[in-house]
Amino acid sequence: MARGTTGNNARRVEIATLWPMARPQESLTHLYGEHIAILCRQVEQALQVSAAAGATFDGVVFHSGCETTYPADDQTVPFRPLPHFARWAPLDGPDHCVLIRPGETPRLFETRVDDYWTAPAARPAHPCFDVLECETLARAAAAADHMGEVARLAFVGPEPRAAARLGLPLSPLPSASLVTALDWYRAEKTAYEVECLRRAAERAAGGHRAAVTGFRERQSEYAIHLAYLQACDALECETPYPNIIAWDERAAVLHYPHKSRTAPDPGNVLLIDAGATAWGYACDVTRTYAAEEAPAAFRAALAQMARLQRELVAAVRPGLSFVELHERAVAGVAAILADVGALRVSVDEALERGLVFAFLPHGLGHHLGLQVHDVGGQLVSAKGEYRPPPEAHPYLRTTRDLAVGQVVTIEPGLYFIETLLDRLRTGPDAAAFDWEQIAQLQPCGGIRIEDDVLVTPDGGEDLTRPWIP
Repeated sequence: MARGTTGNNARRVEIATLWPMARPQESLTHLYGEHIAILCRQVEQALQVSAAAGATFDGVVFHSGCETTYPADDQTVPFRPLPHFARWAPLDGPDHCVLIRPGETPRLFETRVDDYWTAPAARPAHPCFDVLECETLARAAAAADHMGEVARLAFVGPEPRAAARLGLPLSPLPSASLVTALDWYRAEKTAYEVECLRRAAERAAGGHRAAVTGFRERQSEYAIHLAYLQACDALECETPYPNIIAWDERAAVLHYPHKSRTAPDPGNVLLIDAGATAWGYACDVTRTYAAEEAPAAFRAALAQMARLQRELVAAVRPGLSFVELHERAVAGVAAILADVGALRVSVDEALERGLVFAFLPHGLGHHLGLQVHDVGGQLVSAKGEYRPPPEAHPYLRTTRDLAVGQVVTIEPGLYFIETLLDRLRTGPDAAAFDWEQIAQLQPCGGIRIEDDVLVTPDGGEDLTRPWIP
């Protein structure tokens, strides 16, 4: 088990003491001020990387994004601020921007349009308005009147029309080297960002408690979904990703999008993958529950997966190859398949022949932050060197070696997916499996257990397990 995660009650007290949900505003302001200072240094470094690649800029404008409508419709697409902007200020809504010039105080331009059709999003009670130099404008284009010379500013935003409204040159737009460098720095979280991630985990805890109640009462997926949102005090559009709430065989769908309104039958297994946000930062948590009526082999597999996941969390440390950690997860899943009688060959042979992929067809985890699948996970340096996933594990999102400050999900899984099982049944490896045993397990769908782990100087800290057992 990871350092600092033993003893849930003791750990809960420790977290509540060091990082309480109701921190004094002065403490959050201090963390945020340090965060902004770090971001300013990172922008300077990214501009140096860009200049070395041949694209020189005097500063950067980070734009929150533009509002768009569905084709041939006046209904707007649900809006999410662009992450590179949201890292500076947690403002919802389009057409805000932050201007960064090295050596100057960052300037936040908040757009609050007086429009009788809609209303601007509520202004958050956040220290960004005290730490940044803030100006509130009645129209997006008005920011151009306050920026000064813009000819040598890079624009990090959604599209050229937003840059044009601000008077920024359409060419050159920011080089790939600038954005790639910014992506690289985003992977290592500041103390303020870690605080946001902790708060997100605490917020999600109420929803996961409601899901446990729904599991015990065999509530429908839809009912559990609504209870989750209410417990998190969140609208559906405010969760970091659509809740995955899957009974029985539907737990085998990795990104199951639907919500059945009927009670489960038989209701032996519930998989819930659901998170919450705080100041724009996301937590990503999965739990799997099995009733006593579930097959004994499946309950055994779930218990073994729980132990494997804790071992993988405990292994997190600076310098660790995430690819190697994923391979350790694959070996662990092979051992589970052998222990529950699904394999007719040895674990070593199953690994050598690549037989586990059908049961674990996704990567062990990914970087986490303002985006659920956060950027920078396959970069080798700020200069843009790239490390693709190995051929044997093509869906691995993180290939970057772990470093202090990174936050990654650890989410091993074991699934009985009809599409992939059919390929095995009719392929050359069919004799390697006990299909009668697999037929007993398949109605249970699958297992996934996921927590969010901060890489610390001497190991890892599980940010979610203290709140969500």
